[in-house]
Amino acid sequence: MTVEREQVGTEGFNSQRLRFGRRILILSSVTISITTSLISILLVFGLQQDQNAVLPVLIGSLIYLIIPVLFRVGLSVEIVRDSFFAITFAVVLLISLDPAAGVAFGFISYLPIFVCVAGMLYSLRGLLVIAGLATALVVSIAILDITRLPNVRTVSDPGEVIMIATRQGYAILFSTVLVIVAMRLFQDMLARMREARDEARRISESKTAFLANVSHEVRTPLNAILGMAEILKTTELTAGQRRKIETISHSGGTLLELLNDVLDVSRLEANQMPVTPSAQSLSEIFDGLHRLWAPMAQGKGLTLRLSIEPGVPDRVMVDAQRLRQCVTNLISNAIKFTSDGEVSVSVRAEPHESGDTKLIIDVTDTGIGMSADAADRVFRAFGQADEAISKSFGGTGLGLTITRQLARLMGGDLRFKSLENSGTVFTLTLIAAPAVEEPDDIDQMGGQPAAGMRVLIVDDVPTNLMVAATYMRALGAQVDEAMNADTALELIRNQAFNLVLLDIHMPGNNGLWVLERLANGKGRVPPIVMITAGATEREIERARNLGARDVLVKPLTPRMLEGLVRDLAA
Repeated sequence: MTVEREQVGTEGFNSQRLRFGRRILILSSVTISITTSLISILLVFGLQQDQNAVLPVLIGSLIYLIIPVLFRVGLSVEIVRDSFFAITFAVVLLISLDPAAGVAFGFISYLPIFVCVAGMLYSLRGLLVIAGLATALVVSIAILDITRLPNVRTVSDPGEVIMIATRQGYAILFSTVLVIVAMRLFQDMLARMREARDEARRISESKTAFLANVSHEVRTPLNAILGMAEILKTTELTAGQRRKIETISHSGGTLLELLNDVLDVSRLEANQMPVTPSAQSLSEIFDGLHRLWAPMAQGKGLTLRLSIEPGVPDRVMVDAQRLRQCVTNLISNAIKFTSDGEVSVSVRAEPHESGDTKLIIDVTDTGIGMSADAADRVFRAFGQADEAISKSFGGTGLGLTITRQLARLMGGDLRFKSLENSGTVFTLTLIAAPAVEEPDDIDQMGGQPAAGMRVLIVDDVPTNLMVAATYMRALGAQVDEAMNADTALELIRNQAFNLVLLDIHMPGNNGLWVLERLANGKGRVPPIVMITAGATEREIERARNLGARDVLVKPLTPRMLEGLVRDLAA
């Protein structure tokens, strides 16, 4: 494990070093050129130094300006890096050949700095090569100083030359050891960071799988409960029986909302929440929301008002599901926290700098409001303005968190203004592109849009099978049923269907197995819509890649299936 970690750390560290090599080389070369040129000019014009002595230093510093040019012509980091150190050794040698410079007053003392720079650009082997060349350069110049005639030596005593060269060698050695230690530390740190990242990924994948499993285990019986409740509503019931059925439906719907909130937060955290804009009518969306929530508001003695300003375009490109989800969360909260008065929803529009439309949706209530210090808590996952609110009104505290993140995914945001005991205004913004008007050629087929259709429903749970079949028969379809993938595949291959509702998760061969066999086979494949109680994003994507028309999440509802049938008819 240690060897693997060191190998991973070394490879990652080297790749990171090359990634930043361009910046390091350009910054170093430009800095050397500018600073050394300024010092040379100061020595000549300020301190009246001999121009001939300063000229080699000035020329050497200006040579470094070739480094940015080499990058500009497209040379690789490795080639420019080697050129940088070749220039460095050449300049140091050129200056040190001057008897007035030598080992004492040349640029030998700067070599340890370049060794440190090499540590950021080379692997361990490359660093040792640079350090060895620097040491050899010090030794060569020291020998040259000793062999010069005494009258041209900068340092007359050969012993002092050896002492100076030894100090320079120690400095190079110390710099090399320091850089090697730092490289080892960085490699180990990078390896640990990679391990932590991989562990976080494994935990995230386990969490996703766990939530998908929980979703499947909860949605499967919930689908049966809500489905049977919907079926019972269509039968003759006494007033008391109808109230009990409504209670079952309401409680099941609340449980479904809580489950969806938890799953949505998980998907948002994993950046797996899809936003798919399509041409939609804003008036239809908001009229539908008003029809949905007005009875609940009236049940509390409240008035739910809706106003859409004249300047708001009706048809825009927007994800209707996410928009409904956001506005539903805001209206639901407003009704929940308002005891008397009204809740109003106003829609207005402003031009956006991109040329699209900025939709501004204000949801105003006359409820309990919030204190000033609640702003930070209200958007936290599982948080509410006050712990007492959760006890009094219920809820997970996820709705506003989800709404704000969805708004940001759609190019907008969610903000609020509130005064305690006076009400709250939530302002939802999002960016919507104009929709291209298309003729509405959907055939309105009345109460049985599936009349004349033959539908195959595949589900291993008998109650789910019965619920879906009952819904489809109510829509006018002729329904065939299958409880496993093998039977479904045989029916699809040998009979003609207008639609197949295929469960993803089944014992043995599952729905994806059926899709694979159909995709690899010959013959006509009917439109297939997958149904699931808890598929992962990877499974859903795979289903679509294999040819699934859509994926429906349980619990199924009559409206959901009716919309599916009408979409197919269109």
